[in-house]
Amino acid sequence: MKSFVDMAPKNLLCFSHLRWDFLLQRPQQLLLRFAEHNNIYYVENPVFDAKEDSYLSFGTRSETLWKMVPHLRPGLTSSQITKCLSQLIDGFLENAKLEDWTFWYYTASALSFTKKYKPGIIIYDCMDEVSMFRRCPEDMSILEKKLVEKADLIFTQSYTLPTSKKVFHPSVYPFPSIDFLQNTVQTLSWDDTYTAMAHLIRDTSAGKTSQYKSFKNKNCNGQLFSIF
Repeated sequence: MKSFVDMAPKNLLCFSHLRWDFLLQRPQQLLLRFAEHNNIYYVENPVFDAKEDSYLSFGTRSETLWKMVPHLRPGLTSSQITKCLSQLIDGFLENAKLEDWTFWYYTASALSFTKKYKPGIIIYDCMDEVSMFRRCPEDMSILEKKLVEKADLIFTQSYTLPTSKKVFHPSVYPFPSIDFLQNTVQTLSWDDTYTAMAHLIRDTSAGKTSQYKSFKNKNCNGQLFSIF
């Protein structure tokens, strides 16, 4: 019998606004575990230090996990940045079988240069409602809505976000980070969270609905937090 590892896409391309080497946060905690069974490519926001043509640099963080940093020329307009990033991702995915890939978004801004792709699974792990931040680009809320519409799965970091997201998407699953759960009835480890997410990805890939055991959390305002 095949495990969830065998049934899920083998490659995961993550787009994040967080630098991999800055702090050990939610993306690192989860993706380090996914890297035990998948190839992980973690794409950071660009840096503007290229002397001539734009390029991607690769840094190995494990045998199956790579940090990718786009290097662009300084002084580019927003549309030029989007075009350069699109070209870099095109080059990286050239000849790739997209059904073998999961696209995992921590930032909706990455949709501006990846929206044409149709990978096997699209995940939006919504740590914050970035569109609500001060000084957020005006088009961020538009991109977030489009990403919610495209996503196969939406994970959230708290119990307060799913209510608004479910207006647009039926498959929203709250997975609070560990520090959020320290004073709750039941504390999940990162391994628990990884296992639950991995099963959701497997079942989504197989076109099935996952079966859950659910418990009520005293801090979640009566909503259910579903786990395995």
